[in-house]
Amino acid sequence: MNELRQFLEQLRERLNQLLDQIRIRAFGANNERLDFLMDSFYKLEPKERVGVLAGVAGGIGFVIIVAFGIYFSQVNRLKAELNDAFAALHELQELKADYSIEDARFQRVIEQVQKKTGDLQVKPFFEKIARDTLVQIEGLNVQKNPLDADNPLGSKMQEVKVKDLRINNTSIPKVLNFLIEIEKANNYIRVQDIEIRGRFGTRLYFDTKLTARGYMVGG
Repeated sequence: MNELRQFLEQLRERLNQLLDQIRIRAFGANNERLDFLMDSFYKLEPKERVGVLAGVAGGIGFVIIVAFGIYFSQVNRLKAELNDAFAALHELQELKADYSIEDARFQRVIEQVQKKTGDLQVKPFFEKIARDTLVQIEGLNVQKNPLDADNPLGSKMQEVKVKDLRINNTSIPKVLNFLIEIEKANNYIRVQDIEIRGRFGTRLYFDTKLTARGYMVGG
C-alpha cells in the first residue's frame, strides 16, 4: 500500500508540474500574454473573431491531445518503475529469507564448535592422550592463527595447529592407538600430516612426526 500511495503522489506531482509548464508557456508567468490576446481579439471584426475562435479551439484540442499523450507516457513509465520496485522488493524478501536460513546454520556451527572446544586446552589434551596410550611425546608446539579474511567463520573462530609433535622409538600399534584417540575425542582436532621413519637396527619401533589441525571459537 505504501508503494501504491507513493506512486499516486509522484503521478499527481508530475501532472501538476506539466500543467504549470503549459500554462506558463501559453499565458506567461503573470497571464500577460492572455491580456494581450484578449485586447487584440476584441479589436477584430466578427468574421475574424470566428476564425480566431476556430483556430483557438483547434489549438486547444491539439494541446489536450499532446497533454494526454505525455500524461499516459508518464503513467506507463511510472507503472514500469513501480513494477521494477515490486520485483526488487520481492527479490529482497527472498534473499532475506535465504540469509535467515544460512545465518541459522552458521550459528549452529559456532555453537557446536563452542560446545566441543570451549574448555579445551590443546597441550594438556595431547599430553593426557599420550599418558592414556602409554606413548612419550616431544616437541609439542601449539599455534593459534586467524582464519582467512574471506572466510565467513573468520570473525568467530580461529585455527589451532599442532606442529612438530614427535613420538620416538614406539611401535606402530601404539602410534595408531594414539592417533585413534585424537580422532575419537570429537573436538574438531584432526591429524593433518604424519611421517613415520624406521629406526636403525630394529623393525619393531619407529620414529613418528605429525601435524594436527583444529578449530576453536575465539579471536
